[in-house]
Amino acid sequence: RSVKVRVSPSRRTEGQGRGEREVDGGGGLVGTEVRGTTTTLATTRMGRQGGEDLREGGVGIAEEDLEDGSGEEWGVTTRPRNRSRGKVVLGGIGVGLLATALALTLAFTVGGVGEGSGGSPSGSQSVRRSLIENPDVATSGQSPKCDVVVEAAQFFNVSRVAGTESTVVTNKYNKRAYVLTPEGASDEAVRAKNLTELDLVPSGYETAYLRTPLRNITVAETQLITYVELLGYRSAISSFSQYGTSPCLNKMKEEGLTTSFAGNVYDFSGSQLNGTGPTFVGYMSNGDIAPETIQFAVSAEQKDGSMLGTSEWIKFFAPFFGQECAANDIFGKVKERYECHKSKVSVFARDFDPIKVAVVQKSFPYDYGPTMKSDGYFKVSDSAYWSEYIKDAGATPLIETSAVDGLTASNGYVFNLSDPEGFHALLEQADVVIDETYMQNITAEKIVEAYNITDESKFKFIQDKALWRSDRRINDNSPAGDDWFEARYPEADVLLEDIIFALHPTYSGLIINPKHSLTWMRNMYSAPAQEVLTSALCTDVDQPTPLIADDCRSLNLN
Repeated sequence: RSVKVRVSPSRRTEGQGRGEREVDGGGGLVGTEVRGTTTTLATTRMGRQGGEDLREGGVGIAEEDLEDGSGEEWGVTTRPRNRSRGKVVLGGIGVGLLATALALTLAFTVGGVGEGSGGSPSGSQSVRRSLIENPDVATSGQSPKCDVVVEAAQFFNVSRVAGTESTVVTNKYNKRAYVLTPEGASDEAVRAKNLTELDLVPSGYETAYLRTPLRNITVAETQLITYVELLGYRSAISSFSQYGTSPCLNKMKEEGLTTSFAGNVYDFSGSQLNGTGPTFVGYMSNGDIAPETIQFAVSAEQKDGSMLGTSEWIKFFAPFFGQECAANDIFGKVKERYECHKSKVSVFARDFDPIKVAVVQKSFPYDYGPTMKSDGYFKVSDSAYWSEYIKDAGATPLIETSAVDGLTASNGYVFNLSDPEGFHALLEQADVVIDETYMQNITAEKIVEAYNITDESKFKFIQDKALWRSDRRINDNSPAGDDWFEARYPEADVLLEDIIFALHPTYSGLIINPKHSLTWMRNMYSAPAQEVLTSALCTDVDQPTPLIADDCRSLNLN
């Protein structure tokens, strides 16, 4: 039996957490945005799970009863599912829809992507470097339609439903499907189809029917924020992770236009949903997830080693906002720059001895009771995405050398060593070290001390001042949010260039106009200062987030 989900127009209270050292809402009327709510922040804790850092907390929000068979044109329907409560407003047709159609066409023609409550472009021209211009924009007043072809990612798919205006988006990792129909279009035809027989939705997938573009969304995990901002729909976010580093989202929060979510990102069964719109969560959220919760396997894509695949998830986000053309263009440029730098550095690195890189950290002792205690140990990361990046940057992961002979990775992603001597023997073979130790006010001296190193002359990475971390960009919250767990995901090309510059300092001399500036990587000896992202850095909350990337041009590696 299909269940129609509806909520009365009301405000909500809410809270949140953040998943992926992370794990990170607004009232609303149908077709109208009403922002500004009461926020409750939760205490967080740090830990490691499944190869990813986690922060979590817990808060809840008031619940409302569902109306079964309300007959309303907007909402979300799921099947099969027996559920008695939850809330969502996922659609609504603004009275001025026809009046904004011409503005949509004009904005796309000049390269702008809208992010208003009805999906229309902002009035000011985008400052992005024409990254969302598309020659296929229609001149009929309708939003452009672009097919989505998945090139690098392995955990999602996007398909048009023949004979309808609907699109099916599937998250293959979490076995969830979303049938998306634009506001104003009928969804009767798609509801009448057997999507499994059409090979659009595999058998056993949980399926939700939604209206687009989405409004009043909660982005519960930081890793998902930048995708939405790049597509120009920041204003659709009514609540976001309390660890979010986005200057413009934090400016919106200061102005009462959005709030922080500080709830439990692993439980979205309905008790803490924002009441007026869908909630975006990561792949690790489990349990009986409510139909108005949309799961993204961004970190799962990263965990299995494909950073380009992770960036391609912008194509998964796009249909929820009708921005397939923009997503295709953004990813196409990310992929082009990534492959360009990968190709250039492979030529550049031929003239040098192989560089061996270790990604390590010190896990300090803790005691949370008989079943949760540790005397502390040293970790050597075996994460697939680090290995991919290091190799694509023209270097060699230390874990792929004889340095780890005789060692066995714990949980498949890290080598744990309890003895400093064994850890030191491994570090002595590293040319470059990337540190992931969690420590407040960390310095190179504190890292060396945490490693129990007393004779620095034995370690090449210390002698060469080649000690790096990936936390250059943070926000000014307490505790500080780390942009590494937010903005890097859609821009694999920028992070690759960061790592290339860290491993090959002279490579930068070949890149011209403009020079790349380190974004997430910082050298703990020569440039340890962090960049603090504040709301003052946002000049216009209505503008899409610009891509950080610069051109891939060089003097003699073309």
